Amino acid sequence: MDTIPSLLGTTLSGRAFRFPDDLPLTPIALIFGFDHEARHDVRAWKNFFTVQGIDFLSVPTTPIYIPAQALSDTANAMKAHVPPVEWESIVQVHKGGAELLAAFQWQADHCAKVLLVEGGQVRASHGSGRFTEAAAEPFRAVPI
Repeated sequence: MDTIPSLLGTTLSGRAFRFPDDLPLTPIALIFGFDHEARHDVRAWKNFFTVQGIDFLSVPTTPIYIPAQALSDTANAMKAHVPPVEWESIVQVHKGGAELLAAFQWQADHCAKVLLVEGGQVRASHGSGRFTEAAAEPFRAVPI
């Protein structure tokens, strides 16, 4: 797939977010986690993109549709562990997760799924296995 499907989410600060419409036109990495255990792999990818100087969003995603308000307890729990300065860079996706999984032929597991997009167009992706230097190589190869 060359573009990401339509996704609906909410930042931890409470702002509604639509993918790909609300993405910047400049390159940004999207780091998806489909279950709680993926948080460790998400952290590894966040560290990588920070070192590379690439903007990113952390995108906890439900693999099935869940009304946004049903995720408020999860959002509050996350806020207790995340500094407020990071709240706009975390978007809980509550609608479109199943379509995202299908579009990229991903499995909802304990590993992060990563896309580097520019204007909604996918420039690099990783969808199986944990973070490794070899998995990160395609993201280094994309000119930013």
